[in-house]
Amino acid sequence: MTEPSRPTGDKDDLTQIEVEFAPLLAQIGRIMTSSEDIDEVYDRFTEAVTSVIPADRLSIVVVDSEAWQHKARYYAGIDVPLATLDVWRPLDGQVVETVVRSKRPQIVDESNVAAVLEQSPRLQDGVAAGLRTWMDVPVILEQTVVAVMRFMSRTPNAYDARDQAVAVLIAAQIAGAVANAQSIESLLATQAELARSNEELEQFAYVASHDLQEPLRMVASYVGLLERRYRGRLDSDADDFIEFAVDGARRMQLLLNGLLDLSRVGTRGRELEPTESEAALRDALINLEQAIGEAGAEVMHEPLPTVLGDRIQLTQLFQNLISNAVKFNTSDRPRVAVSVSRAGSMWEFAVADNGIGIDPAHFDRIFQVFQRLHTRDVYEGTGIGLSVCRKIAERHGGTIWPESARGQGTTFRFTLRAVEAAPDGN
Repeated sequence: MTEPSRPTGDKDDLTQIEVEFAPLLAQIGRIMTSSEDIDEVYDRFTEAVTSVIPADRLSIVVVDSEAWQHKARYYAGIDVPLATLDVWRPLDGQVVETVVRSKRPQIVDESNVAAVLEQSPRLQDGVAAGLRTWMDVPVILEQTVVAVMRFMSRTPNAYDARDQAVAVLIAAQIAGAVANAQSIESLLATQAELARSNEELEQFAYVASHDLQEPLRMVASYVGLLERRYRGRLDSDADDFIEFAVDGARRMQLLLNGLLDLSRVGTRGRELEPTESEAALRDALINLEQAIGEAGAEVMHEPLPTVLGDRIQLTQLFQNLISNAVKFNTSDRPRVAVSVSRAGSMWEFAVADNGIGIDPAHFDRIFQVFQRLHTRDVYEGTGIGLSVCRKIAERHGGTIWPESARGQGTTFRFTLRAVEAAPDGN
């Protein structure tokens, strides 16, 4: 490997350069924080930098020192055949490896180009494009190289120690902004991948549960026919087997319906609009009328506000919470109280009961799909209802959480956006 060229070593010379280029450095500092669009920032940065260090091509190569890899994130100027943006490559054997390891700039020109090309044959692409001089400058933040600025020129021996010293000052000025931009881009990429994965999962859940409905209906229909036609006509074991099959088909239908409900929250929801939450509660109580009557339960509520929501999903949210409040209750007269209070730009709803309560150790589990705290022979259910509640609350820009202790009842609280706090366009 070639020994990197050193920047001007005379302290007085360096101080003079810092003073001379102070306005440029201040301008670059403003440019690097002028926009959230990093490509726009790099365009303006290039225009400013190449006014003092001419380049036929300037590129920003970001570095991942932990993974020991790099990728060209940006370039301006002439194209180089086969050069690609945003493709991670190993650092080993590359010219930038020398810069990353030494944390010092390097100039490649007629004096050392042969040795460098032998080390990194990929630079032949630049030679083929007519480039004759390179200057690589490390961008260092907290002793770590986060990027490399590469100046390239068609002019032989285009850069000298003074250019190198100025480039080092520029690199120090932009280090924080470059590292921050890379962190934001990595986060956005992760979020995009997570969103894509969630979308695929929702689609899979919908397709799987929807497509399984028809064959399951056929199984349930014929098993039900067997039960009606042959119960008591065979031996007791046969009756038990038929009963198990009927029960299994019924529970499978409940599970598939629950999965459909869960997958549809994000994919089949209506546009959020001003919605009377009290009307959604009233719809839920109508749907639960039989269950409430059979349990002898009492459901009370305060006047409820208008919120930004999807009425069908809010009905489902109230219905699931009140249904649980009535079901998980051993008192002679189950009581459920729905109240609301203002919390900044949100309304905070509370659905409180006098039921069996929940051990706080299980608060995280109850919102997970298929996580049940009780066996089916004690309390029926699919273990999906609260997962649907959380997904509805989050789709509406809110959250949901329990407050409870075993044997002391449970209060589920959830937040919904107030209409006057809704952003334009909703």
